[in-house]
Amino acid sequence: MTARLNIAVIGLGAAARNIHLPAIRKIGDLNLVGGVDPVADPEAFPFPVFRSTADLWSATKPDIIAIVTPPDSHYALTLEALDRGAHVFCEKPFVLTMDEGRTVIARARETGRHVVVNNEFRFMNVHEAARKAIGSQDFGDLLFVSINQTFFVTEATEEGWRGASKRRTCFEFGTHALDLCRYFFGEEPWAISARMPKPDRPGGPDYLNLIQLEFSGDRVAHITLDRLSRGPHRYLDIRLDGTQACVETRLGGQAQLTFGIRGGARKPFVQLDLAPSASAHLLTGNRRRKLATDPGDLFPHSTAKLLGRMVEALRTGGTPPCDAADNINTLALMLAAYDSSDAGGARLPLDVLTPRGKAKQG
Repeated sequence: MTARLNIAVIGLGAAARNIHLPAIRKIGDLNLVGGVDPVADPEAFPFPVFRSTADLWSATKPDIIAIVTPPDSHYALTLEALDRGAHVFCEKPFVLTMDEGRTVIARARETGRHVVVNNEFRFMNVHEAARKAIGSQDFGDLLFVSINQTFFVTEATEEGWRGASKRRTCFEFGTHALDLCRYFFGEEPWAISARMPKPDRPGGPDYLNLIQLEFSGDRVAHITLDRLSRGPHRYLDIRLDGTQACVETRLGGQAQLTFGIRGGARKPFVQLDLAPSASAHLLTGNRRRKLATDPGDLFPHSTAKLLGRMVEALRTGGTPPCDAADNINTLALMLAAYDSSDAGGARLPLDVLTPRGKAKQG
C-alpha cells in the first residue's frame, strides 16, 4: 500500500475552512498534518495549529503546502516551501508580478518540486462538459465565448484584503474568467483590450470590467464582470457559440419552471430545470439538452478534483495541471487587462505569453 502524502495548510481563514479543508478531506491519499495561522483558535481544528511556518517546519515535514493567505504573501511563502522540499498548492493569483512568477518557476525547477495554482473553475463538472463538447458533431467548432458576472457588492464581500485593493475585480475574480477562456479555446490569445470604467467612484476599485480577448481565426472572447449592479446576483453565466450549437453554463443553484410556446410549430411546452449549484446545457434553437450539473459543495468538489490530479501526478512523475509554468500566462492576461485599461482601452498584443499556441488542458 502506498503511503499517504502529508499536507499542511498555511492560512486558516474562510477560504481554507470552506474550500481547502473540505477538499483535502475528500482525498484519501492525503494526511493533514497541521495548519499555520497566527490568530486562529487551535481548539477549532482537529489538527495541530502552529503560529508560524518556523514552528510548522520544526514539528513536521509536509510533502505539500497549501497556501491560502492574502496574495501579497504568496511569493515568499511559496519560495520558503520549495526551499524546504515541499510541493505547493497555491490560491490565485499565485504571485503579483511576472518577475515573481518567473522566479517561482525557476525555483521549482531547481528544487524538483511543483507549484500548482488553484484554478478550480476548470474542474467544475459543467465547465469540463462544455470543454468536452467543443469539436463534437453536435457542437462543432468554437467561435465565440461570452462570460458574464453580476455580483451584488456588500460590506461583507469587501472585508479584508479584497476591499482594500483598488485592483479588485479582475485581480480577484478575473483570473478565473481569463483562465477559462484559455481552457475553452485550447490556445493562447493574440491580443487583449479592456476598459474598467469607474463612473461612481473615480480612483476606487475596478467594479466594472469589460475585457476582450482575440484568438486565432478571428475568434473572440468577451468578459463582462459587473459589480456596479444593484440588481440580482448572478455569479457566473457563460455562453460558448459553436458552428452547430451553443453551450450555456450557469453557476448558482436553481429550480426553474418554464412555460412557453415554441416558434414555428407554435407548440406549448413546460420545462423543469433543477441544478443544486451549477448546470450546463447544449442548445440548438429552442431545443436544449442537459450536459452536466455540479454538487452543492461546488468549490470543495472542484478543488478536490484538481488537488487529486496533483497528487496523481506526484505519484507518477508527471506534470500536474494548472502548474505555475502554465498559469503564468493567466497572470499575464490579468496584468495586461489592467495595462490596457490604464491606456484607455488600447488593444495590446500578447507577445509575453509563452508558448504561443496550444495551452495545457486541465
